[in-house]
Amino acid sequence: MSTLTGRVARSFARSRESYGDAALAQRQIAASLFMAYRRIAPEHHPARVLEAGYGSGHLTEQLLPLRPARLWLNDLNAVALPGVAATYLPGDIADVGLPTAVDLAASASMIQWVSDPAQVIARLCGTVAPGGYLAVSGFSPAHFPELRALGSQAGAPSYMTGETMAALLPPGWRIGGLGAWRISCHFPNALAVLKHLRATGVNGCAGQFRTPGAMQDFMMRYESTYRGEQGVPLTYVASWLVAEKRD
Repeated sequence: MSTLTGRVARSFARSRESYGDAALAQRQIAASLFMAYRRIAPEHHPARVLEAGYGSGHLTEQLLPLRPARLWLNDLNAVALPGVAATYLPGDIADVGLPTAVDLAASASMIQWVSDPAQVIARLCGTVAPGGYLAVSGFSPAHFPELRALGSQAGAPSYMTGETMAALLPPGWRIGGLGAWRISCHFPNALAVLKHLRATGVNGCAGQFRTPGAMQDFMMRYESTYRGEQGVPLTYVASWLVAEKRD
């Protein structure tokens, strides 16, 4: 396991108990990715489904009504989801053993955490049978604009647009759709934003505040810059891609 992967695994392990309730944007992104897939492939009925980076099961919840005959779930911290019968694949998506000839390979809010997204997309594409689909979402370079504007390093190593993900597809794939979603969350103050980031594990690769004064200065600047009638915002920007394997 790489240093980056280990750091991400520890961050999400610490936030496992809080993630499901706090990750409202990720839940919305998972639902939007599933709806995009169904809009693009309304007659597709996948019997064999692989999900990479299932986490708390936000996308899994969307996939279960498809009633696949086989379901594989991969995650760094592959804790079984209550009531979900699946083949669990613990480990790094970059090198864990994956099934072949699946009808749908899907992943929501995971790809931004890997160090080599081209390799991961190639691996996921390699699992899909002809006529099958890939549905992936990650975070865009425009993600967390408030944090970036204030100089925060909270973020992930592989932010990509939908176009960037599409460019990584191997030959023989048809792009069904791609784009981006913006989701603005509002909090009563900047401290609540920081607590939210910790609760969702998304600051696993962030630089830490070196002193209490540095954290206080950051919170003061955040509130003075962004406070409005709804409190202070934190904007998620998710990119997505749905593609079909033609041959």
